[in-house]
Amino acid sequence: MNNIIVRETSSEIRAIARNALRGNWPMVAVGYFVFYVMTTTIPNLLSLLLPSAAMNYYNEILERTISLSYVANLYNTILMGAFTLGICSFILAFFRKKDINPGYIFNGFEYFIKAFGLMIVVGFFTFLWSLLFVIPGIIAAVRYSQAFFILADHPEKGIMECMNETKFLMNGNKARFFCLCLSFIGWLILAALPAAFMPYEFFSNSVMGVILTVVFDIPNMFVMAYLYTARAAFYDLATGNLVAKPQFSESDYNF
Repeated sequence: MNNIIVRETSSEIRAIARNALRGNWPMVAVGYFVFYVMTTTIPNLLSLLLPSAAMNYYNEILERTISLSYVANLYNTILMGAFTLGICSFILAFFRKKDINPGYIFNGFEYFIKAFGLMIVVGFFTFLWSLLFVIPGIIAAVRYSQAFFILADHPEKGIMECMNETKFLMNGNKARFFCLCLSFIGWLILAALPAAFMPYEFFSNSVMGVILTVVFDIPNMFVMAYLYTARAAFYDLATGNLVAKPQFSESDYNF
């Protein structure tokens, strides 16, 4: 495989994403909504329903407190890999074939062990680099950013194959990918504005508060659908699955 340098600007990649999303925004947002509920809403409910004041075990020397709120963290630790693989599978199917099926969010469970292992390995290496300082940690996160797209695209590949391939794909492309993600900050801030008006003081630590959080986060669903579609476009450009013509226009990209 040849190392392909992505030449398209962030603006051009976003235009590719918008072109793909034309007429499909609601359904792709629904797909991200399923991912959001499974990875954010359910852990929030677990933290609420299993509060931190829990079970005490006594002996002559030591009192140990086991916090049942850890169940939420355990839930995310175990399942986040499968759901991350699922969202990548969902967005690739949409971007390439306009196959929009929110059920694809659960595709990652077919390769649960591999997805869990990849999440652990990516997290471990990113953590090691972040010990050097913030910037090396960010660079590491960008370097390994394509690992789950690779696994979604080629589920037969092993964990370390995905790690090595993402490093190869991002060679010369890290700055371009970082700028692409950075270009969404304005949209993310704008999408977060409705949540700023949520009356948390009246609904904190309640099921209603969790429900309202979902409602106020609906604009964010559309921004994240946009972001993940742009990431899929970047991945296909970096792998050569998406080929650009010399003079860019929104219709000048062949899948």
